[in-house]
Amino acid sequence: MTRVFGFTLLRNAVKYDYCFKESLLSLLNVCESAYIALDKGEDSTAETLSDLPNLKLIDSPWDMSNRQGGIVLSQQTNIALEALRADHRATEGSWGFYLQADEVLHEDDRDLILKDIQLASDLNYDAISFRYLHFWQSHHSIAINKKWYPQEIRAIKLNTPIESWGDAQSFRHHQKVFQSEARIYHYGHVREEDKYKSKKADILKMYHSDQKMKKYIRREKRFDNLTEVLPYWGPQPHWMKDRIERMGEVWSAPEVEEVTIFGDPELYSSHLKNNIRARNIFWVDVMSDVESSQKSNVIIPLPGFWQKIFYPSKVPFKMRSPLALSWNLDFLLTMKLSEKKIGVN
Repeated sequence: MTRVFGFTLLRNAVKYDYCFKESLLSLLNVCESAYIALDKGEDSTAETLSDLPNLKLIDSPWDMSNRQGGIVLSQQTNIALEALRADHRATEGSWGFYLQADEVLHEDDRDLILKDIQLASDLNYDAISFRYLHFWQSHHSIAINKKWYPQEIRAIKLNTPIESWGDAQSFRHHQKVFQSEARIYHYGHVREEDKYKSKKADILKMYHSDQKMKKYIRREKRFDNLTEVLPYWGPQPHWMKDRIERMGEVWSAPEVEEVTIFGDPELYSSHLKNNIRARNIFWVDVMSDVESSQKSNVIIPLPGFWQKIFYPSKVPFKMRSPLALSWNLDFLLTMKLSEKKIGVN
């Protein structure tokens, strides 16, 4: 039987308006405890953590002298990881689950995550990669262009040489990676505006010298302006509800009277079908069954050649990265519904 423990790093999470409490609560929902490499920083982050159970805090000031590639982030991640290993590396079937302070798990994925960790362990995988949703400037928009990683390793077997590297986006020295369908909700670009600007300016200092700063600020602005987004009205982790509403956004799209979906309902999970925010859901397998005036409103998750021409959609089958795996059918339908501002609970 596997055992799962969390690990992460924290510094100035209150100052920069990270959703760190929501992140940790979602992590503790799948882990026995969580290890945090904590720099007390310039705010009340440390005091705020006292409200949360099952945390092991490692006092770990950040060394900001090395400003190459954000390496301090992987250094701190590995400090938390090694503290976890010191206590549990010898524990049979032990795994570490890593979340950054702006990443949140969905409660509906808990059983899937634990099932996948057990399966990966049984099949001798040593790392697990998860799907990513990158929210951009809103809790109801996700970024999909090539800059954004579509999957990433977040769970690793502890009795291995795997370590964080670079700016802690991922891990290295793994041998065999299992792909889970569970989701990581990344909210790093949705926060209070002044704190977001402050965070972006300060985080660049972890990567670049003062002499090169202006160049990289311009590059960041260019990348931001090129960000391709899609509307997202799918489910959010319940830990995020208060935060989303505090920031002036609605929790979910209003319920609509009816929706018509072209395709076979048996291809989609009962959970998804039961949570579409429509009073009446009609499934059709031929477009001739739909009145001409309503055809443009039909949701077509898997369009054929002519349907792509006559009923165009901006929703692709996967993110733009060449590393992206195709979205599963439930998520594809969620995105097609979101395009019409039809929500899924």
